Amino acid sequence: MTTPARTRYASIALAGAAAFAALASFAPSTASAADYDMDCKLLLCMPGGFPSGCADAFDHMMDRLRDGKSPIGFCAMSNGAEYDAYDMDYAFKSPTTPAGWDCPEGKHLYHRTSWDDDGHHQSVNTFCYDTAYARTGWDSDVGTTTITSYTNKTPPQRADFWVNLTLEPDTPQAYSQGWQKFDTNRNAPVRVVFTD
Repeated sequence: MTTPARTRYASIALAGAAAFAALASFAPSTASAADYDMDCKLLLCMPGGFPSGCADAFDHMMDRLRDGKSPIGFCAMSNGAEYDAYDMDYAFKSPTTPAGWDCPEGKHLYHRTSWDDDGHHQSVNTFCYDTAYARTGWDSDVGTTTITSYTNKTPPQRADFWVNLTLEPDTPQAYSQGWQKFDTNRNAPVRVVFTD
């Protein structure tokens, strides 16, 4: 999630090609993606999960988000008019919620939030795991107790920015990769703990 190459979608190359084909089919000129301004390049790259050659567009989007702007700005067509034939939904997810984290395919997310003794600082204990095993026993101080063990624990990826971009909605050329998750590297006001 920290870099474009870490998106969880396996069909990035095909999706990138499909997104380029969709945008090129209605673009007013036949210029390559490198000839468009960066916001237009975002429209080409985002639906494909930012494949190879799109790192600068990804960085541009992250800069806009860190500045409190929307992910995509003004995309000028060759006639100077704004290209606006897209729908975009997006949301920021807090690290204090499970939605703010992502595990590799096949792994489960463990996520617990707690406050320090003063109640001022929040901590998040989170990790990915394969299997959880619960054992019940007896403790003379607390009575029945359950201990859970987790196999193959790994750190999760931050996924604080979710976006769903649809190019040419409501047309036969409509294309969307669906919801994509990215790490904006925005500072979160919580302490994150990973225990292995």
